[in-house]
Amino acid sequence: MSLACVLVSDVTGSTRLFDRMGNAEALARIDSVLARMRALIVEAGGHCVKSKGDDVLSFFPDSNGAFLAAWAMINEPWPDDLAIHAGAYFGEILSHANDIYGGAVNTAARLASLAKAGEILFGDACHDDLDESHRQRFLAIGAIPLRGKEAATQVFSCTVATLGTQTTVIPGGRGGSNRMAIADVSLGDAHWQLVPGGRLTIGRAPDSDILIKVPSVSRSHAVLTISSGELEFTDHSSGGSRVRMDQGQDLMVHRRTTLLSGAGEIVIGTAVRPEKDNVIGFRTGALERV
Repeated sequence: MSLACVLVSDVTGSTRLFDRMGNAEALARIDSVLARMRALIVEAGGHCVKSKGDDVLSFFPDSNGAFLAAWAMINEPWPDDLAIHAGAYFGEILSHANDIYGGAVNTAARLASLAKAGEILFGDACHDDLDESHRQRFLAIGAIPLRGKEAATQVFSCTVATLGTQTTVIPGGRGGSNRMAIADVSLGDAHWQLVPGGRLTIGRAPDSDILIKVPSVSRSHAVLTISSGELEFTDHSSGGSRVRMDQGQDLMVHRRTTLLSGAGEIVIGTAVRPEKDNVIGFRTGALERV
């Protein structure tokens, strides 16, 4: 096995493109974007391993090359309202049959899935190995528990946009053995509490945990979960959802997962109805164990 910085870069907005243009035209445009991404990786000294769907797996001998490739990608003026998000992690990889394997690959993929459009997430080892000029572009966003890793991973975010579009994490709850992360969720007068391992389905289907009888809401619109101590919102809908934080941050979420921190509202759909019967409130915090 050898050491490398693994970069997973993914296209945001491809689903809308397929819905709008049809499969053939959308596929041709995504292929063009993936080709450009691969070219940027090679220019930065990286090795392209494969493209799967609308993402590219690559690796670099050091973190600086991975950053330069990812930075070029998120700054590229992509057509059709497309954008790139990426994750990178440094560690051991195993090359086999034109593919790479190992914990670094899995962690980089997980970070990429958490990153928002126009955002790069680096694990601590990747970040610490960067040149100072590159490292200054990153903001520490906290420790995130990731599958397959005993200790939480310190994660750093870099984005060309505002702080409101960066990944956030739930504070506290993991340091003491007598506390656990929870979330209070509400819709109108109804309230739910999520504890570790908890799950709430949201949609128009009668068996949804949070039932929203609004025509614009999909039958299986979204899911709220607490996974590894973090509150996650996953949108599965055709139209998307909007997350509005109490601090003023506003984020469109469409067929992807985002972490929620603090308190705010989730608009199931893209617009608030006058009755506000599609607006879910949430608040993250901690609860003493019984």
